Amino acid sequence: MVREKWTDILPRYMTFISHMRPILRETRRIILNLDPDLLLDIEVLDKIRQEEEKRNIRKVRALSEFSAMYRTNVYEIIKDFIVKYREDIPIIDIKDYIVEFLYESIDALKVLQNITNPDQRNIENTYLFQLVKFIEQTIFSRGSSIQIIYENLLKNSANYYECQRHLLMPHTYYREKLENPDFFVIPGLSPKVYQIINNITSLYNLDPNFGEFPEKENYEIPMVLKNEIFSAYIDSIANPEEEAIESLAERIGLRILDGIFLSPQQETVDIFLKNNFFRESKQSDGTIRLIPQFSNETLILYYLAFASMRRGFLSKELINWISMNFAFLIYMGILKWKLTDENIFYSIFKDLQTNEKVLPYLMKLACFPNYLGLDKMKIRDSPQYRKEIFNFIGSQIDNLKDFINEIAIYCKKIEKERKNK
Repeated sequence: MVREKWTDILPRYMTFISHMRPILRETRRIILNLDPDLLLDIEVLDKIRQEEEKRNIRKVRALSEFSAMYRTNVYEIIKDFIVKYREDIPIIDIKDYIVEFLYESIDALKVLQNITNPDQRNIENTYLFQLVKFIEQTIFSRGSSIQIIYENLLKNSANYYECQRHLLMPHTYYREKLENPDFFVIPGLSPKVYQIINNITSLYNLDPNFGEFPEKENYEIPMVLKNEIFSAYIDSIANPEEEAIESLAERIGLRILDGIFLSPQQETVDIFLKNNFFRESKQSDGTIRLIPQFSNETLILYYLAFASMRRGFLSKELINWISMNFAFLIYMGILKWKLTDENIFYSIFKDLQTNEKVLPYLMKLACFPNYLGLDKMKIRDSPQYRKEIFNFIGSQIDNLKDFINEIAIYCKKIEKERKNK
């Protein structure tokens, strides 16, 4: 398998954006030079579009088809806008609105087109690098230890926990199984695993056993029976299932003790004590018992920290999901920054056909070592898979929208700092 280089992927990312921007610029020029009253005649716009298509036939077929589709969509949006408001708004004002919306859209494409440097010099000053790091710090933090990563995620969870959880839950979860024979691979959270975590949390908080803390004298840690958690999901626990359980337990900071109990690892105890997810209760014999007081969020953030720490072992599905979300957040953050909410061309940017041409390559660019450091070779190039994964872009959670707003604000900050240099 040939390993794609930066110089292979960046031109592919640029290809369609570099054709979208000239179409909008030319459309803006035409609208600017057109007498406002002519805009009332919809057929005039159709003729202009047809003439423009005739002038742009010398292209590779795929580009030609995309350009024709894109130009048609632009003109259809303009026509719909005119028809919708021509009875309520003076046509000269409608023209001004269209031109302004085109200016905004061209500006957004300019940022997307110049999101990084072809030679990767001074990458720290590029939008791609700064936005990846901003998003990463919030929902997929790096650090030299699980504890450092966990505490940073926990700090940001107050505002963005739903985004953090979303990053762990690929919508293509059905491709991965709990009984995956490669237990070094870290999959995403399937609904079944999420339910298991929920059951673990409930048992720890409501009816835990307590046993000796192996690494610390006179301390007792909470434990729950392994079979009580997993018997509902696995018919019989043999060696493969045992390994699967141990792998899952490790991802949420737990371990198997005495072959029958699920109990926290030593590092987990330290993290949970520091963040008040365990409280100390002194028993009559002088033993310190650690009483659990945590939620699903506590264990899911540990899973996320674990995945971030071992990002070289993430499953193909999880890498596709994480990189897609990063690409989507960067893309939508830039649009939110540059386009007003009323911009009539927003729909083109969010159109599946446009996303398919831009986001797959942005996903790969974001995976390079200086950025997310994920294995970009695991990103699927199947058009069908792209449609499947991008279909979920439309079903945003509200917390993602909040984060996109925050990214847009950060983009403004980057721009301001550039101007002040």
